[in-house]
Order: sequence, then structure tokens, then C-alpha cells
Amino acid sequence: MKANDGISISKKASLLCGADFFGTRAISDLDIPRLQLLDGGTGMNFEQLFVDQYASYCEVNGYTRTELDNVAHFYFEEGKLTDRERDLRDYIMSHEELRTGLSGIAPGCYPPGILLGSTWDPEVVRRVGEVLGQEADMYGVDCLLGTPNVNILRDPRNGRFFEGYSEDPYLAGTLGREIVKGVESQGIASDVKHFAANNLEYKRGTINEVISERALREIYLPAFKMCLEAGAATVMTSYPKINGIKATENQHLIREILRDEWHYGGVNMTDWGACTGDSGEAVEAGIDLLMPGPWSDEDILNALSDGRLSKEHLNEAYSRVKNMASKYGYRPQVTQEEAAEIIRRGDKAAYEAAAEGIVLLENNGIFPLKGTEKLVLYGSEKLLYCGRGSAQVFTNRNKALGDSFPVVHYGDDEVFSSEPMSVAIVVCSIDSSEGSDRKDLKLNPETIRVLDRLINVKCSSLLSGRICLVLNTPGPVELGDYINEIDALWAVYYPGMQGAKALVDLMYGARTPSGKLTCSWPVRYEDTPAFLHYPEGDTAYYGEGIFVGYRGYEIRKIAPLYAFGYGLSYTTFDIGNVTTYKGTYTADETVTVLFSIENTGEYEGAETVQLYVGAQESSVRRPIKELRAFKKVRLGPGQKTSCELSFNASDLKCWDEELDRFALEDGIYDIYLGNSSDNAARVLSIKVIGGDPAYRIGIDSYVIKIKDNPQLYSVLMEDIVRHDMDIAILIDAERYTPYTRLSELYPDAAELSEFIRVCSLV
Repeated sequence: MKANDGISISKKASLLCGADFFGTRAISDLDIPRLQLLDGGTGMNFEQLFVDQYASYCEVNGYTRTELDNVAHFYFEEGKLTDRERDLRDYIMSHEELRTGLSGIAPGCYPPGILLGSTWDPEVVRRVGEVLGQEADMYGVDCLLGTPNVNILRDPRNGRFFEGYSEDPYLAGTLGREIVKGVESQGIASDVKHFAANNLEYKRGTINEVISERALREIYLPAFKMCLEAGAATVMTSYPKINGIKATENQHLIREILRDEWHYGGVNMTDWGACTGDSGEAVEAGIDLLMPGPWSDEDILNALSDGRLSKEHLNEAYSRVKNMASKYGYRPQVTQEEAAEIIRRGDKAAYEAAAEGIVLLENNGIFPLKGTEKLVLYGSEKLLYCGRGSAQVFTNRNKALGDSFPVVHYGDDEVFSSEPMSVAIVVCSIDSSEGSDRKDLKLNPETIRVLDRLINVKCSSLLSGRICLVLNTPGPVELGDYINEIDALWAVYYPGMQGAKALVDLMYGARTPSGKLTCSWPVRYEDTPAFLHYPEGDTAYYGEGIFVGYRGYEIRKIAPLYAFGYGLSYTTFDIGNVTTYKGTYTADETVTVLFSIENTGEYEGAETVQLYVGAQESSVRRPIKELRAFKKVRLGPGQKTSCELSFNASDLKCWDEELDRFALEDGIYDIYLGNSSDNAARVLSIKVIGGDPAYRIGIDSYVIKIKDNPQLYSVLMEDIVRHDMDIAILIDAERYTPYTRLSELYPDAAELSEFIRVCSLV
């Protein structure tokens, strides 16, 4: 059967189905090329690439999947391979040279979202996106998956916590879209995942997440919208059910929001194996590409026959995948000289990201090092450069921590106990992976043993040195009483291939720390807003609603150990002279806040000025304040400059579930300025007018809202009597059903002219 355009329905259906594990289907007579898909947002994933390219060869030649996995993992560590595995590696290496036209290349391992987010620097993030796109081109990859992962950092136990950018949707979207811009600028298709709310790994394929519409709209969806508006070619749906419906078949999310509201015209693909229902219904819901392959088109064709899928939606999906293949499927091969330059740029971009994103959390006078200290290293000299799963990268381009220090002693307690100028560098490395969540936020046992031993030495010897803890972790950890015993603390997360070099440069003052946290660090896990809502069965209730991260800490008056936006520097800054152009703004006007910032210390450095806004009063419960703008300002010692930050008054809308839309309420809004969520002072207030009329008091207001204004309530009662309406109806409603609208009590409420007149003056 052929459609009106002469292309058979079966060919159209087949294009929506993956051809192999990481490839789309080629249709040669329609000049539609195969697209090579691959993770990811931290670099080329050899495990995926080798399965896609060489699984068939292995099957024919008697190699096991374990042997192929080992070759991927130890491709650059030949000594760890068996003789058979070395033979397989040699075949793959020679074939890769033929496939790419390049020899002697290795992928870069770039910092994941949590560290890129900690840069608070859009330009740094965009440059990482550019080199990710260039390396994808180098390896013949057309679509780079997970560029970016903007799932909100809701619960620090999440196994993929390190992949996300922030607990704040505005920050996640602002930085995530720079990855999109960078990747797309190189002619590579970017991919935003996981749409939506893939915030835990626990039973991710079957869990039902119960999330309010308001939380979806305000917290879990905005970063996706920002990335798609930046030009992302694709978006990937998530595994879970959301409010009872699988994300891959969720018409509300895909058809109504993504397509109809946001007018997104790119390709919507499933996560690998996420579509566990009927393929035809997934396409009807708005899915364009079903992965992985080989995926059967049988149910798509059946759905067309029995009416579960419309031809219109099939044609739309076909056109989107075809257009993507036409746009991204043809590029000239990278030359050997170009590859060498790409690797050089990649090393530089990875270094800058790590140097700008590593966060100094505590510093009791240790750093910057003077160069005379004796350093004793505990823990592995090889950091965990990346997490496991889709974000893992195997390469020979990683820099070791031990090699980055000028001189270092390994685990020498004698040096630490007898040298007052010694510094123990204790590296706490905690692994994390896609597929499972962390059991807790504890330090690992080996780190605890080392710290206990060093603290005992420190307490018993006047000659002992000082203790620096380096957290090579996927996210926050509980520090307990150790926070009072250590002298310095760094959060390096998984810092990528240049992370060790960047950390050492920061320690010695070659760079000044400027990283800021993008998630709140709890004193204990129980303090996190989502703690009580970690699932034990098949349902995850997002009971904290919109109060994720710092929003939840502030509304509950629980102080985190380290607040959102926090990070130390070697220098100090003073922010002052804060003003706006005027005090009253209409609902669609831009609000510009002007301020000065001065470096009052002795080192060159950068400060991230953060602007938060909070409503003084609101008809719906709102966070105390929310991030609306930020700027990273770099200044030399004694240097001072004038800056400005802007946001639109319409950004202050919140999702009203009764109105079923975003709505802005007139009122007074406080503006806070500072360098973290708990160090942002209220500097001024603005008045916003011209908001949603539904919030203005009148005949459609609840009785309880009118009653809260005694003068207005008195006018109402008098007007009811004046119009011979039954006052007892109002009195009963006040007592027993105060959340009834006045117009529901009195069908002729529009006749209450005096009440309406006075309302207009309120």
C-alpha cells in the first residue's frame, strides 16, 4: 500500500524502527542514509560502539560478549587482555582505521553534567559541546545521545546523579542548551534526555512516578524546553510511567506538551528498550524512532489497520526521521591533521571545564600551596574520571593525580606525623552507575579508616600535618563529624581526563577556584526534601512537589551543609550599588538589575553573582525565592566593574492547577543578590502589574479569600442585602464551604455592582 506521495506505508513504518543497536534504517532507493547513534555527553562510549560495529563479527568468529566488553574496557590497556582478546582488539583497531580513516586516535573523557554545571559558565560548557561534536565526527557518529542529560538533581542517591546539571531548572536549562549549541554547530545531531523525570534508577523501567502537574511544569520540564528551543535535533523519552502512563506512550507529555504547546519539530526517540507496549500506540502518542534495533514495524502497520494510529501521525513521524537523516547523514571524513587538532582542542576544553567547575568547600589556610609542603597521597592516584553506564569513556588521555603533583609521597604516615608542613591529600572515590541507585551517602570504608588514623595522629602529635579531603564522588556525601577535623575539602565529582591536572593547578594557585555547587549538600540524607519519598514498591510519589533542592530546604527552614550556589575562592568580592531603572513593571517587561562588583582580595578570580526573586504574597504556595539570573564575573585584584542581570516579569509566572495554565499574579516581588542561595540578601523590591485577571478578587473568588478582607466582606454583605439576595447562603458557606466561589453561591452575582466596584479598587 502506498501513500499519496508514492512511498509505501511499509517503508515509512520501517524508517521509524531502529535497524541495529545504535543505528537507524537506511532506505537506499529513497536516498535515506543510516545514522550512527552513540552516547554520549562525556565522550565516545566504546562499549556501545563495539557492540554496534563488531557484535556480528564476534558471533561468527566465536568471540563472547564478555570478550568484546573486555576489549572495549581495556582497549588502551593491552596488558589486561587475554591472547584471544588481543587478537580481537587488533582486528577492531585495524577495522576502525578503515572505518574512520584515522590511526592513533583516542576519545576524550569530558566532565559530566554536575561538574559542567558547577562552572556556571555558558561559554565553557558550549566549548565542551563543540569538541564533543568534533570527536563524534571523528568517529563517524551522526547523533550524540545525552547531549545533554537535563534531568533534575532531585535525590542524591540517584545512580545517574552525576549526569545531570542542577537541582534548579533554570540553571540546568541555561547551561544544558549550550551543549546543544556546541554539538549542533559541528553538524552533529544533539539529543536531550530523558523526557521526562528520570530522577532515580530504582525500577526505572516499571516504576510509576506520581508527579503533580505543577511540579512537572515548574521543575521537571523547563530545562527540556530551553534545550529544544536552542535547536536540539532529538529528544529521548524516559523509562518510567508518569502518572500511570509510560513516557513512551504518554500523549499528554509528547503530543500535547512537546508537539502542540512547544511546537517541537525534531525527532522524539525512545530510550533503549523503553517502549514495552505497542509500537503503534507509541507512534500515535508522538514517538518517531523506536530503539534499539532491529525493531519490528509489525505493530505500527497493525495499528494503522485497526485505527490505533492515524496516517497523519505516521507521515509526520516519517518526515521528521527522514529530514534528520538528510540533514545529519552526510559529512566529509575527518583528516588525520584535523583529528590531531580536535584532540588538542578537546584536552583544552576538558581542562577549562574542570578548572572552572571543581568546587573548594573548605579551606583552613592550606591552599594555595606555597610549594614547600610535603604532600602525602592516600587513595588512588587515578581518579574516577567518569561514571559507569552510558556515560563511561575508555581512553588513554586521562591524567593521573600522582603524575600531576611535582613531588608526592604515597600513603606515608611517617611523613605526615613528623612534618608540620605536610598535607595529607585523601582521595575518596565512590563509584556510581546507570541502572542502580547508591545505598546511602556515606564515605567509603577505606576513606573512613584513613581519616580516623590521620586524625588520631594529628591529635597525638604536635608535629603532624594537615588533612585535605578530595571528594571524587557522583554527588553529595555525608561528612558527619569529619567536617570538624579536616582542614580543606574539594568536590571534584568525576572531573574528566584533565581533572587531576586542573585540581593540582588549583591547589598550587595557578588557577583560582571559582566552581559553585549546583545542588544543595545535606548534613545528612534525611534532610533532603525527597528523603521520605524514595520508593519501596512500584510507585514513586514526588511528594515534595515543587520544593526540590534549595526550595525545599528554605521552605522547611532546614540548613544544608553547603547551600546551592556555594563555593570558596582564594579572593573576596564585594557586591554593591544595586538598583533598577524603575520600581513598577508590567507583566511582559524586562527587569534589569544593575550592580557593581569589586575584587577586594589579593588574587585574580571569578565570582558568580546570583539573582533570586520571591513573591511577598501569593495566592498559591511558592518557594521563598528562585534563581532567575546569574553572571560569572572575572576580575583582577582591586578591579571593580559595573554589571547587570535581567529577567522578564513573565518569568515570575507559576503553574496554577486550578487555572490549568501558567499565571502571573500582581504584587510585590523581592529581589535577592548574592553568591549562594543562603548568602543572597534582599536588595530591593519591585511591583508587578497587569498579571492574570483570575487572581484579582471579584465574584469568581472563593468566599474565604473575600472574608480575609474585612472591609470588602462588609461591602459584599451589604450589597447582598441591598439586592434582596439570601444572606444566609453566604453565612453558611463561610462556616462550612469557604472554598466555594461567590458566583457559584449566587447565580446573579454580576448584579452586585457596589461589591464589584470596590473590588476594582483593591
